[in-house]
Amino acid sequence: MLPPSTCRTRPHRKGPPINVAFIREVGPWRWVRRTAVRQFYKRVLKRDHAMQLPTGEWITLPIADRFASEAFITEADVDWGSESLFASMLKRQGVFLDVGAHIGYYSLYMLPRVVEVFSLEPDPRVRVLLEQNVGGRRKVTVIPSAVGARPGRARFTLEPHSEVSHLADEGDDPGNQITVDVVTIDGFVRARGLAVEAIKIDVEGHDTEAIKGALNVMAEQQPLVLTEARPDAALFGLTHEVGYRVFAFVRHRRTRKKWFVELFVDRPHPGVTKMLFLVPDRLTGDFERLSGQLIPVP
Repeated sequence: MLPPSTCRTRPHRKGPPINVAFIREVGPWRWVRRTAVRQFYKRVLKRDHAMQLPTGEWITLPIADRFASEAFITEADVDWGSESLFASMLKRQGVFLDVGAHIGYYSLYMLPRVVEVFSLEPDPRVRVLLEQNVGGRRKVTVIPSAVGARPGRARFTLEPHSEVSHLADEGDDPGNQITVDVVTIDGFVRARGLAVEAIKIDVEGHDTEAIKGALNVMAEQQPLVLTEARPDAALFGLTHEVGYRVFAFVRHRRTRKKWFVELFVDRPHPGVTKMLFLVPDRLTGDFERLSGQLIPVP
């Protein structure tokens, strides 16, 4: 099992939007330039602005949204290159499920590489921004549902920063909660008869539950999965069940050097992770060739 002290998920997403760790991650000079532009739109022009994503689509970045600022300042590299690697593996052979779509960053990033996109987002506040971003595109459908291990209805906590809103946990303030529909990926795909090429899951601490509800699709269709799940024994148990392997970008705590490696339940790695690639057998050769490569740091 990977100890929590050596491998964790998105260390800066929960903290302040601008901090020393984030500046070091982006690179000081790029951070200064991109932050100045972002602040100009926010404080002087007082309007949203657009950014072209590496695969060609444009996304509107709301000035009040913290994640939008992170996406702009990193130049669409929020997840250490996971976005570009994920996109490079897509061959327009099926649909993309964006679970926890937020403002549509991954939905629009992957749109040119897939047949169709389904953007699942239960937070009504950010869903307005999502619909504005993907509106008018025939190949994107917004689904106002949460995703979990079982279908039904559940309480959903609305955090001040929408990118960390989530299905309610014990101890959450009930005054900040709404009731939302919950679907499973298996049920959603079966009901629509979809051929799924890829899935991204980012549901703030509930990724493993979403994966539990996707095991049939993973076993039968072998989509590539990108998730914010913690690489713990529970996750490895699920991936083993469907014959998947786990890869990730890992950053050394002290040197900040990054590698792309395969993760194992009984082999801890000296670093932190962000997104994890859950890789089916059909793609393991491609990921094995990348494993062990050193990733340049700004």
